[in-house]
Amino acid sequence: MRISAVILIALMLAACAETDPYKRLDPAPTPEMPDAEVGQAFVDRWPRQFKCVQTVTLDFRVASRTLVGYLVVQRPGRFRLQGMSEQGLKLFDITYDQGKLTRVFAAEEFDAAVLTNVARDIRRVFLSMTDDESMSLVDQADFGLLFGAVRPGDGGVRASIRFPYGDLKMHLVGVPPRVDWYEYRQSGRYLYRVDHYEWSDVGGAYLPAVIVLREPGIQSDGPAYKLTIKITEFTERENPWPDKVFQPEGE
Repeated sequence: MRISAVILIALMLAACAETDPYKRLDPAPTPEMPDAEVGQAFVDRWPRQFKCVQTVTLDFRVASRTLVGYLVVQRPGRFRLQGMSEQGLKLFDITYDQGKLTRVFAAEEFDAAVLTNVARDIRRVFLSMTDDESMSLVDQADFGLLFGAVRPGDGGVRASIRFPYGDLKMHLVGVPPRVDWYEYRQSGRYLYRVDHYEWSDVGGAYLPAVIVLREPGIQSDGPAYKLTIKITEFTERENPWPDKVFQPEGE
């Protein structure tokens, strides 16, 4: 009997998820929540504006690469990311502002396709899960585009949220509810999954210090890969960042 490539990829990714050498949130009773609260818990999984330093490791096929990222985020829909080699060599500097990706600087190997994939993964991990970043998840609920099924349990809550173009599934744990993992599908196809590990006091907030993203290669148009982000420094910001951070004309 032949097994389809989609099933093989799903099995491979599921097996990898079980072997991540990091600690999850401890199971905890989690109350049933209406859709809007589920959406808010997802949106608020990260502070509204912050900066962080992170070590990023990309694993695909038999290759692996590690770099250091300096990230500034402002929700919804804005970030700036500078990537450097482990030896301190600058590799790229990009901004993302309400759907517009700008290359401030990039080494030759970081072409437009690579930078587009980098920006997509930052959005998947740190921003809202929307097709239009100017409309937050909660805004979509207000427009009647968000609905889901919530299944409470002693170890957490499983929730499904449907968008016009896909479905987001997640697992929430504890009170207040924290996002343990989430995955996104379109037309029945698995597009990516994000797992949160090693929760601790990070810069004054209780957040995951390790994030693992898996992508089967559908949106990136390449091989399946795993992205492991380890946050080494984190600082929440009270006020919004200046516009020039995300609109670096003249640099």
